[in-house]
Amino acid sequence: MKVTKMLKVNRWEDIDWKTVELNVFRKQNQMYRAMLAGNITEVRKLQRDLLRDPYAKLLSVKRVTSDNTGKSTAGVDKATIRSDKERMSLAQRMNLNKEYEAKPLKRTYIPKSNGKLRPLGIPTIEDRAYQALVKIALEPEWEAKFSENTYGFRPGRSTIDACMAVWHNLKLRKGEVMVLDADIEGCFDNLNHQYILDKMKGSSSNILRAINQWFKCGYIDKGVLYETEAGTPQGGVISPLLCNIGLWGIDFELYDHLISTRKPADKNLKPFYAFVCNIKNKSREHAPSVGFMQYADDFVIVCENKDYLERVLEILPKLLEKRGLKLSESKTRQVAFHTGESFKFLGFVFDKWRSGKHDKQYKVTFYPDPEKVQAFAQKIREWTKMVRLFEYGNKQELSNKANHLKMMVNGWLNYYKWAMDASHGFMKLRRRLDKIFYKAYEDVHRHRSSRQDFMKRYIGKVERKGRMVDRYIFGYVTFGIFDISCDVRWNKVQMARSPFDGDTEYWSKRNSVLNGLMSEKLYKIQGGICSLCSKTLYWYETWDRHHKNRNRLDNKLSNMQLVHRHCHRKQHYADKLNLGAGCHESGTSSSVGKVVGRPMTSP
Repeated sequence: MKVTKMLKVNRWEDIDWKTVELNVFRKQNQMYRAMLAGNITEVRKLQRDLLRDPYAKLLSVKRVTSDNTGKSTAGVDKATIRSDKERMSLAQRMNLNKEYEAKPLKRTYIPKSNGKLRPLGIPTIEDRAYQALVKIALEPEWEAKFSENTYGFRPGRSTIDACMAVWHNLKLRKGEVMVLDADIEGCFDNLNHQYILDKMKGSSSNILRAINQWFKCGYIDKGVLYETEAGTPQGGVISPLLCNIGLWGIDFELYDHLISTRKPADKNLKPFYAFVCNIKNKSREHAPSVGFMQYADDFVIVCENKDYLERVLEILPKLLEKRGLKLSESKTRQVAFHTGESFKFLGFVFDKWRSGKHDKQYKVTFYPDPEKVQAFAQKIREWTKMVRLFEYGNKQELSNKANHLKMMVNGWLNYYKWAMDASHGFMKLRRRLDKIFYKAYEDVHRHRSSRQDFMKRYIGKVERKGRMVDRYIFGYVTFGIFDISCDVRWNKVQMARSPFDGDTEYWSKRNSVLNGLMSEKLYKIQGGICSLCSKTLYWYETWDRHHKNRNRLDNKLSNMQLVHRHCHRKQHYADKLNLGAGCHESGTSSSVGKVVGRPMTSP
């Protein structure tokens, strides 16, 4: 299929998204390999091609108007794109040149976990499409530059990769291990614009001009336009990538400082090289007994002893200052891990427990943060009060409520199950949910029923790994806390690898695991093939879970299929047309809504 024909299709549904995604990924893969080989001329050529490529324009519009959860959120122009005709029109008129001018951001606020408000800057839907296009053209180049020690906002990497890197560093180090649990204060709001633009010198002038406009376009809050002198707005499509570019190189510069200040006594220490910087043009000498793990603005530095920690603290504020940043005094801690102090990172607690197993005095572990368990339990409590879970007219009504509850619980469990001692948090959650559900049951029945009645109606037993555990039975929906396996081990991403390296089998398998236990099982059963189109499920495509019998409450493995999202939507669109035709022939009218499976995203 030629590119010119691709843009002349009459309907958005007629676009062959398989061809679009494959052609865009092929150029991104070429750019990634060219960057690794140091062929800058080829990188710049491919970037210019992607900015003009109709496939890339179609894909960028699709991502912000169809796939993104914020597709219905309007910017300052109050415009949204809902129809396929509007999507096609936007893709055809996109042209990133000197005439492009970014509009101001719409300021909105969302609550943070600590009770404060997080400011977001929402670009217009058209600006988001341009940002998605620039991201497609920039990301492969920078994926070839980024360190293996950075995990946040990068394709193919997750919070669990960062946690496993921290665990390995703690587990294999001996002696007086010191940890710097650091957080950058207002990272997105304070990044130095010029520093980022200087790092991107050599990129297309159109890209640099557009990024500068997104930096300086300002925001509108309550009808007043405010200028922006620093930072990249939280809410923009390209903001996470720009943040990573701004933070790029901190670990390299840190290791360089440690080597230049190496003391004669350091030669007597056995260097620790695993899971640290040993990539690109850097040698293994850039890992002098210090491990660096970063997830966006939150990072952990594990030091062999207190002397290394002091040398890290000498240089780290200077490295951040030239980027316009500084450490948060309230969130940055020095942890004497060897004495039994624990610290928190990405929702987990890293700790050292006494253990007599295998003649070991201690074991390094991490488990769900008790505060996160409490916060999630409180969220469930508020939800059950709002919907009055046990107030229903029939079994189907209870099942509809319970199906949403099951998705909430399983989403939380799928995130925390990878901890070394996940059951430590699972048991706490189970005890809290028991109290919450029984209290909700009492509120409806006004103390006319006992706990025995509640157990008889809504609690069942099932065997899991040789022991009997409780399960909740709410109508036709059943689920249990220990149904999500916690006896698993996460395979950390291999060193500095990136999905743009072309090993689609490796990254597709990782993607199936990230999307939950059900997706992992379906991927293995189907052999990585979409059940609707019989084509390969690639990591860079969006996947859905399809119910064979169209009943979203029937989540048995035998009723599920793993499919491409575009195949899933086509299937339901065809079902809608067929059902409508059947109603017309029989002389009845029917209104059928489009049913789309739950997106498989990490919680």
